[in-house]
Amino acid sequence: MEKIVIFDWGGVIMHKHPVDNNDRQAIIRTIKSFNNSLTNDEAWDIYFKTLVDENGIFISRQNDEQSKIKWIDRLNSVGNLNTTIEEFSKRFIEEHLKVGYYKDLVDYIHSLRDKCKIAIFSDLIYCCVPALDKQVDLSQFDYVWLSFITHVRKNEETAFQIVEQDLQTSPNNILFVDDTSVNIENAKKRGWNTCQAFGYESDKIKNSVEQFLVKDLNLQKGFRR
Repeated sequence: MEKIVIFDWGGVIMHKHPVDNNDRQAIIRTIKSFNNSLTNDEAWDIYFKTLVDENGIFISRQNDEQSKIKWIDRLNSVGNLNTTIEEFSKRFIEEHLKVGYYKDLVDYIHSLRDKCKIAIFSDLIYCCVPALDKQVDLSQFDYVWLSFITHVRKNEETAFQIVEQDLQTSPNNILFVDDTSVNIENAKKRGWNTCQAFGYESDKIKNSVEQFLVKDLNLQKGFRR
């Protein structure tokens, strides 16, 4: 079982804008719970503007307490909020646990365990993990690479190098499913098989996976003729 199919989370498994009941709405609800005078667009802008610290490092690459506190300080300052890291994280988690996801696709992903290895490879903030785990059951996956643990995002070459170092396999044995063009292009540069799709394009994802799993088998059959 050398082959592995690697899935992104947001957009592939979790509902992402513009789908109803998505992560953007969860973020807006979280921000507005601490300042209800904000419009939806204002709440989203506050979140977006505070993702990066004074050194240009995304909070989705950080997991130490000091960085988390700095993020909350930025949110309080920019959004005129009045919250703590504990309060904000708790609300963030609660709202993300309400977000919809493509359950049929998750069931299909779990069904692949008899055919290949499966993995999650995602850029996300530390307090997204409860929602991710609820949706996919992380214990079912052979590998999980999350940016706040690896401290690199998928727009960085190092993120893909970490995956390759852990797997110790040929790029031909990797299929990466992601909804974002830049992530797909970075994977292609390294020789990975790729499928750019959203979770609602389940037929496209399933076809790509099935073709990937039988590709070498078909070649072997051809050589035996």
